[in-house]
Amino acid sequence: MMSATASSFPKFCRNTWLITRFELFRLFGSPRGWFALAAFAVIWFLILRYPIFEASSALQQADTQAMLSRVFGMIGMYKLMAWPLPELIVYWLISLVLLPLAVVITSADQTSSDRSRGTLRFLTLRTSRDTIFFGRFLGQWLVQGLLIVISLVATLGLAVWRQHSLSLPALEAALIMALNLVIVLAPFTALMALCSVLVRSSKLAVCLAIVGGGVLVGLISWAGWYFPDVLRLLQYMPGAQVPALLSNQGWSTFKEVTLPLAQTVVLLALGRIALQGKSL
Repeated sequence: MMSATASSFPKFCRNTWLITRFELFRLFGSPRGWFALAAFAVIWFLILRYPIFEASSALQQADTQAMLSRVFGMIGMYKLMAWPLPELIVYWLISLVLLPLAVVITSADQTSSDRSRGTLRFLTLRTSRDTIFFGRFLGQWLVQGLLIVISLVATLGLAVWRQHSLSLPALEAALIMALNLVIVLAPFTALMALCSVLVRSSKLAVCLAIVGGGVLVGLISWAGWYFPDVLRLLQYMPGAQVPALLSNQGWSTFKEVTLPLAQTVVLLALGRIALQGKSL
């Protein structure tokens, strides 16, 4: 039995990687993926041109930097202004706020539509449910990482265009931001993997994630009126570490990686259990 398990694990990894590669192909090798990339490029061009460019120009003024340092310091984000480039400061703030919401929308269709069309039943004839579930998750997560790198390169390009040079600390900061953002988005991707198993359409998966999350936060807040210790549960919701990330800078931001990684493992485990019990 041990030899059978040992021989099946490489097959599981190989099939999972095939599913992951197919997710990449859907983005970079299909007309639908090209349209999504074009939309991504337009959105990030607008973000770079207006919020990031305009804000970075204002942040070059010493008076503006001093004022914002005082404002952010009042809410515990005094290290936000310590990043080496104004463009990276604005990028960091925008990405931590907007990217989780974008992931909830774009990662909603991991298995739901395949189940509704019957495609998932056909796929399970050649591979396991676990392979499909984890392959789709890894594919979505890898796509997000690639898009984060592309957006960061564009942001650094804007900084080079402004100051005609790029320092090593700026490159190091960009690497730190990329790794942190990939980790931040992991539990949201895992959450949508779970929601995609529970319903049969991407729209319902988005609604389930948003409405379910809102109801859960509301119930915890309501219970907190009577049992204040219950409010500690809010610290374990996906994205709860974002304020702490904004309060840190540099490699110290990796002190917050334990929570999102643990959330990802728990949500993926729940999604796997749910998929095993679902009829295809």
